[in-house]
Order: sequence, then structure tokens, then C-alpha cells
Amino acid sequence: MRYGDGSLPLELSGRLTVDTLLPRTVEDRIDIKRTIVEALEKPIDSTPFSQIASRASSAAIVVNGEQDIDLIPSLLNAVLEYLQASISNPTDISVILPIESQDSATRTEILKKLDGPERDGYQLVLHDSRVNENLCFIGETPTHCTPVHVNKVFLDADVKIGLGTLRSDVFVGATGGRMSVLPHSSGIKSISRNFKLRATHSVGSFVTDSATCIDLEEASRLTSLDFILNAIPDWKGNLNNIVSGEPYTAWENGVLLAKKLTETIFQIKADIAMGSAGGSFSDLTLYDAIDALYAGSAATEHGGVIVLVAECAKGPGPDGFIRGVSECSSSGEVSVLAEIGFEIGMEKARLFWEILNSRKVIICSRMRESLIVEKFHCSAVRDPQEGYELARSLIVSRPRLAMIPDGTRILPIMKNK
Repeated sequence: MRYGDGSLPLELSGRLTVDTLLPRTVEDRIDIKRTIVEALEKPIDSTPFSQIASRASSAAIVVNGEQDIDLIPSLLNAVLEYLQASISNPTDISVILPIESQDSATRTEILKKLDGPERDGYQLVLHDSRVNENLCFIGETPTHCTPVHVNKVFLDADVKIGLGTLRSDVFVGATGGRMSVLPHSSGIKSISRNFKLRATHSVGSFVTDSATCIDLEEASRLTSLDFILNAIPDWKGNLNNIVSGEPYTAWENGVLLAKKLTETIFQIKADIAMGSAGGSFSDLTLYDAIDALYAGSAATEHGGVIVLVAECAKGPGPDGFIRGVSECSSSGEVSVLAEIGFEIGMEKARLFWEILNSRKVIICSRMRESLIVEKFHCSAVRDPQEGYELARSLIVSRPRLAMIPDGTRILPIMKNK
């Protein structure tokens, strides 16, 4: 079971009925550089990127956070090559990177992985959503009235480009596309308002018409996002495809491709799901790892048990998440609390309570047992084996088990023969 930067062992009885639920893995390795060039020259619902670049006097490229950071340099370098052929002054080309961490070592590592675009004279903008002087207010989203505060460098560019990866996401349907604006180049007030929609409206993997998704699209249209380049990797990080072009139709095409990679079909729901959050990027905090419970819930019967394996080296996560779980007793109560005084974290507290009200949850992590039991109303164990044995003791009959090696990157779908 993946756990932080490593893994933890689990031994199972041969008499158990076990379903291992895995998303599709890319078998054939593709030529990344050639695939990127083809995507840029034959974009979806857009003129070739070379023509777009030739008409621009300035450009801003928003990197969509740290997700799949190892794939980003190939995408970024390809876009920069096109732009530098048309824009003579490299300082007129800006690379905007959202930085959430205040840890200087983490920042240095991210910049190193980006292959140092500032060395070639490009303007590297470390976007901090909490620094107001770097933002410009451009209006409110029409449907939910989210105030849109966006990075000034991004707004001032002739061509605005979104760059990142497209994966399933419980709270925004799928990443990529319109997220280049909100949250990746927006201010904290905009981000918080959008997150509140996740706490007060329904969400789900590949649900792309939710309140929060509508808000994301409207924010990106307000800022006139021009072009996207999104890679679609499998659950192990191998590149499957690339979409580029008009931000909305290209993203919608990418969502269909990502869905085929992410969904896995099973026939009978399990009594117990043993699910890893996927390791390092996905289990730094319990807040990060909560997404994996969505897959565990989909794979189990009502009243079943989910064992969540997540290191949580940095603890539970935001105060809003802790408050939403510890001060409430249902998802409805979290929604009411969010309406009164929203804090980031409450959106995941709502999902947590939806699952706690229908499943028993056992958490295998580095967090204190007393914290897990008292604040999060779950059982606590130190290794998957202990979690499995405890889960078995909670099931009267011989249990059916679902193994989920990466709960954040899979969507189990039950279909009978």
C-alpha cells in the first residue's frame, strides 16, 4: 500500500474474495515532444498555436500547480519555443507559477523541476494568492457572484495560456482547462468563494456541471483565457494523450479521454475497501487524502468499512476541515456552518461526513490516535495489517474485499453482467 514516499505491506488470506480495482495503464510509450508539437499545430477549435504566437507581443503561461510536475517541463518548453520565435524580448513572456507552500526548500525544488525558465530571460512570476497588490479585480461571475481577482501579469498579456494535466477530481469534476484562472492565477477571496460552493452544492468525479464548475468556467471567460495545453496521464504518470486549443471544447474532449483512463468496472460491491491515497503528493495531510474515500465509498456496500492508508506527515490539514468534521455531525450541518462562516477545508469536511454517515472509516496514518478518534470520529491504526484485521472484526460474515492502490486516481463503476 503506497504511503508517503514509500509503501507498507499487507498480507491477505487466500480464502478471501478480493477485487483489485485499478484504472487503465498506458501500455505503449509515446514520443512526448512529437505529440506536443502535433497538439499545438492541430489544436481543437483553434488556429494553430504558431499563428497565435506570431500575432502576440506578450504572453503569459499559467502552470496549473504542482500536480504531475514531472510532465510540466516538456509542455512548457514546447510552448516557450513557439513564443520565442515571435516575441523578440523574452521578458515579454511570463511563466506564472502558483506557490502555496511557504517552505523555501519546497519552492526551490519546484523551480528546479520546471527546468529554470528564468535562466533564458523569461519573467518568472511566483503567484501568491494572498498578496493583494499583485491582483486586479475584473468583476463577478454571473451565476454565483464570485469576485474575480486575478494576477495582473496574466491579465496584461496579449495571449493567455493555461498549461497542466487533466485528471479526475472529486470537487471540480476534472482538473485542467479553466482552472488556469481559478484557482491557479486568482486571489484568495476568489478561491475561497469558489471553495464555498463545493461545501454547499453537490460534487463528484467527472461531474462537470456542478455549481463550482460553472463558476470556474465563468471566471476563465471573464479573463479571456485564450488557449490551453493539457496532458492526460494515467494513474502512474505515464502520458496517454495531449489536448490543446480553445479552452472549453479542448478541455471537454480531454475529460472524455481522462474518463476512459480513470473508470474501472466491477460487478459486486465489497464489505471492506483497503484504499491508499496514492502516496506523497496525495497524502501529506488528511485533507489531501480525503478524496480517496470517494472511491472507497463507491466500491463498498452501505454500512461497509473503508481503511484509508495515508501518511499525513503534516497532520490533518486546514482549520476549516478540522472544524467542519469535529463541530458537525452530518454533511447538512457542514453546509449550514459553511453558509454562516466558510473556511477553506469545510468543503472536504462535507464529503467526509457524507461517507462517515454511511460507512465505518479506519485511518492508517502517522497522526495521533486520540486526534483521529476524538476529532474525526474514526478508528486509528498504525499499519494496513492492523487496519485490515480491525475491519474484518466489524463484519459478521466472511467479507468481500476491494483493494484500491490509488484512491485519488480511480473511479469505480458497478455494472452487472
